[in-house]
Amino acid sequence: MGLAACMVFLRPLPCLAQRQPEERTVARRTTPVTGDTALARPPAPTSESRISPYGPAFSRFSGASSMLSRLDDNVNRDSLGVRSVGVSVALGARFESSVLRPGLILEYDIALHRYTATTRFNRVSQRARSTLSRRLAGRITAELVTEGTLKGSSEDRDVSDQLAVVPRIDVRLTGAQRLRIGIAQRWRRFPTDSSQDAQNRYVAIELRHRLANGTTFSVDVRTEHNDARSTRFDFRRTAYTGGVAASLTRRVTFEAEMQYRTQAYPGRFVRLNRHDVARLDHRLQPSAVMHVHYAVADLDLGYEPEWRYSNDRRRNMAQHVLIIGLRRRW
Repeated sequence: MGLAACMVFLRPLPCLAQRQPEERTVARRTTPVTGDTALARPPAPTSESRISPYGPAFSRFSGASSMLSRLDDNVNRDSLGVRSVGVSVALGARFESSVLRPGLILEYDIALHRYTATTRFNRVSQRARSTLSRRLAGRITAELVTEGTLKGSSEDRDVSDQLAVVPRIDVRLTGAQRLRIGIAQRWRRFPTDSSQDAQNRYVAIELRHRLANGTTFSVDVRTEHNDARSTRFDFRRTAYTGGVAASLTRRVTFEAEMQYRTQAYPGRFVRLNRHDVARLDHRLQPSAVMHVHYAVADLDLGYEPEWRYSNDRRRNMAQHVLIIGLRRRW
């Protein structure tokens, strides 16, 4: 269903899509937030391409369209395992103040989402993002990223409204190594359940190493606090991520990522050995994406499983997602 719809869509739309990022974020956005990005990129793709998939800029203005299909065996991420096929169609635009090391980048995209077997994630999402950057010294660049979303972004299933402000510093340690340190303040609103409304803060450190052939390795550590209106939705999360991106041929690139994170809920308790203890989840989420590049379009093929193990056994779950996407730059 998803692939057939993609081929029909590609004719009438000269097209683009998205991260998210920090925070992606491949996406994941496919990562959203995601969202999270503005070093001058090396030729090989990186995990940042989930957030800014527009490709090399040939002018100050560029755009893209996309159709993304998700085959999901557990769309609600719970123990029931409801299968679903989701399709999102997105249009986006991008402005850069200059082609080389732009001091200002503006992005906007809008997407229509539809899923089978559930209406929970059906919506129209919008995302706007600005990135201001300024070189402080020869090896240090300061950036300020501001991002707002309405009902999520084009590549995730988040139905919340969000505003995020992310100041960060990029340090070029050597010609092959980059270090990024960032902090974020986010405000989240959930139209269907105001008790989940929250202020969210995180600190992230990322190190990248690029080989002479363009292959890029990255490691990322992030600690995050979510303070919600209801203590039930408070959590403390730590995530560890490692990734690699490489060109296999002139037209084929490959990205792989492994993320492990712990998430503690101080306002939720589980009965263990006659004692009440705070709920603690462990999540493992690998991903692999292959990009096949054509003159103006890309074909994306991805696989993103996820496993959650909790001291509350009712919350254990497994999810497997296949992704097929077509993107076209214009």
